[in-house]
Amino acid sequence: MYVLGIDGGGTKTSGVVADEQGTVYMQANGGSSNPNTLTQEKFEDVLYKLLNDLQQQNPDVFSKLDVCFAGMSGVGESGRDAEFAGLLKRKLPEKTKVIVKNDAYNALYSGTLGNPGIVQIAGTGSITFGINYEEKKARCGGWGYLFDDAGSGYYFGKEGLRSVFEYGDGRGPATALTDKILSHFGMSDIADLIGSIYGDEHPRSIIAKLSPIVVGAAEAGDTVAKGIIRTACEEMMKCIEACHSKLFSPDHPTVIVLSGGVFTNPTQFVCRLNEQCKQTLPNVVFRETRMPPVGGAVIGGIKALGIDSIDETFAEQMNRQIRK
Repeated sequence: MYVLGIDGGGTKTSGVVADEQGTVYMQANGGSSNPNTLTQEKFEDVLYKLLNDLQQQNPDVFSKLDVCFAGMSGVGESGRDAEFAGLLKRKLPEKTKVIVKNDAYNALYSGTLGNPGIVQIAGTGSITFGINYEEKKARCGGWGYLFDDAGSGYYFGKEGLRSVFEYGDGRGPATALTDKILSHFGMSDIADLIGSIYGDEHPRSIIAKLSPIVVGAAEAGDTVAKGIIRTACEEMMKCIEACHSKLFSPDHPTVIVLSGGVFTNPTQFVCRLNEQCKQTLPNVVFRETRMPPVGGAVIGGIKALGIDSIDETFAEQMNRQIRK
């Protein structure tokens, strides 16, 4: 059995061909493949270059692909799943089964190894997504940085900047974030930050890159940064509780996967989330992902072929071989 897993995001697209034991035969990376931010031509170009790269590495295995599971950012909201599946079928062997889902599936399966659960994604953006034992799905949040993106990298960067500006105005407390953010931009005056944020690059991308500064300041004990994390956890917990209520009973021992760049060092978050959920969700377990999201896509493909039992050995095998 040969499975092609694709993880398509706003920053990069990854593809891995593996079997049900977790043995990797080919892997490749490409650029962004979010269909909501790319022209049709650019979107197709990224996908086809990725597939061509994989095929050239091992034409024999590529010709025997049983299934392709592509978890793509922006899919689902666009309503173009069937269209994207058609694009992939043009470049894949005729017998290959093609499945296109939102990339939240990849993130979830990379933590649950294909079992039911909930994933809290916090990268540049954020969303909560879950699946139960009846394959019922639910999502919460993730409505975009203009409306509802609490816990995202953008959220942390925005709140960090807000705190710096409030301190500069004299309407907020002193914070270590001031010097850290000024240093990040190579500035010495708070007023100069505006010119660095509103430039040629979209402000959302610039602001999201400040997230590690806020998390680092919180770890070092900065009161303002710790408050930002506390509020973010409260908002994420609201989404987790809402998603959980649609899928499981309150006392169900549910795995909550924490996925995305914001959770690179999850200690700050797990402690707070555990504290906040004691009364409402007493039996949930917060867990980091066990492999890169593209590994979750491979699991999605294996499940599509009727294999539901995926163990830790699979994850260990994948992790030894997937290039970081």
